[in-house]
Amino acid sequence: MSERAVPDRAGDPGPVGTRPLPVATGPTGGDAPPSADGSVAAGAGAYWTGMVALAVGLAAIMATLAVHVTSVVQTVLLAIPLALVGAGLERLGKSVRRSSLRALGGLLVLVAVVAPVVLSLSAPGPAVNVAEGAPVPAGADQALLRVALGGGQLRVGPGATGLYDVQLRSPATPAAGVSTSGSVAMVDLRVPGQHGLLARNRGSDWSARLSTSLPWRVEVEAGALTADLDLRDLDVRAVGVDAGISRLAVRLGQPVRQVPVDLQVSAGLVDLYVPRSADLEIRVDGLALNNFGAEALSRPKGATGWRTRSTAGPGRYLVTVRISAGRVRVHRG
Repeated sequence: MSERAVPDRAGDPGPVGTRPLPVATGPTGGDAPPSADGSVAAGAGAYWTGMVALAVGLAAIMATLAVHVTSVVQTVLLAIPLALVGAGLERLGKSVRRSSLRALGGLLVLVAVVAPVVLSLSAPGPAVNVAEGAPVPAGADQALLRVALGGGQLRVGPGATGLYDVQLRSPATPAAGVSTSGSVAMVDLRVPGQHGLLARNRGSDWSARLSTSLPWRVEVEAGALTADLDLRDLDVRAVGVDAGISRLAVRLGQPVRQVPVDLQVSAGLVDLYVPRSADLEIRVDGLALNNFGAEALSRPKGATGWRTRSTAGPGRYLVTVRISAGRVRVHRG
């Protein structure tokens, strides 16, 4: 037991008293504090049960997400929140003096850093080239183009000798086919999905030319995408794009009817090209810079979108852009 002298206030040492100092009996670190009555042991058991449940849950989440990524970009987007969780667990473990919690956090940070590096250094698989085309089916007076690709580049334009002509280059064998539903000819272009955290995927590079003799609806579903949809010389009835981080250019001609255009990208750049004489109404959902004022578009009081001044023509483009962050530009010329 330690002793501490307590001097008299008047300066005379006087009798010396002793005061016992508290002796630390709690844990000073580590993951197995001593137990006197069993309550601390019960707490330690609950802690390790929670640690096992946390580790199993994180492993299951990581495995599920790992088999769905298709590019280095997606892997990095997955690694960022994983690193934040790992850093948080490491700091939390340090504050409560739990080395096992700190080790789990450090392991998560290590995985978040190593996985994108390993993926970027792995060699992509060989590409497959396919050229397809088909005549216009008998009795068809409308056409639908449906495109599904994991990511890469896409170009669509006019000039097919029949219903369509395509040049498809992908990491897996792409499929192109034509079916009919009543008077609608449906063109399906798709590639089998390739997934895997440590299996780098090469992006697709597709080019499609369409017949100008039929009205078209265009539907595109993709991951990270760079697309140029040149639809100026086509009779377009509707356009829909659903993609990830993308750079998208949509070129439209003079409308002869009301045409819906629905563009949804998680983030990126969207450029819309329309004739100056075309009537246009555009609404943007999300955080995006725009040049609408510079292109003489106005936003009427109480309206949710921007629009041009009404023209004498019967046609109009009704454009909806859904984007988390990026830039949306309109080009009238």
